[in-house]
Amino acid sequence: MANKELKTSELSVIAPDITLEGNLLVSNELHLYGKITGEVRCNPGSLLILKEGSLVEGKIFADQLIIDGFVKGMVEASGRIWITASGKLAGSVKTPSLQVDPGAIFEAKVQM
Repeated sequence: MANKELKTSELSVIAPDITLEGNLLVSNELHLYGKITGEVRCNPGSLLILKEGSLVEGKIFADQLIIDGFVKGMVEASGRIWITASGKLAGSVKTPSLQVDPGAIFEAKVQM
């Protein structure tokens, strides 16, 4: 058999039944359905999507962030943060670009 490169996905998924405690480093794109208690740090150019039903309790440092779930803590993005109609954020936000859809729950101190 000829040598073939193994193709890897640049998308990671954390399932709804997974709970993580500690620090997480995201290299490319992460879809979170589960729960994280701790710090989530995303590399430049990455995308973090918190799906409906997900929970992050702690700090998030991201490039691009979409919140469809619930964040309790501090969120900082070098790019854009989008909180969808089903998203919830309680804490603080630092970003150059923020979009909050009607219906979202948004209780945060904002720095832009």
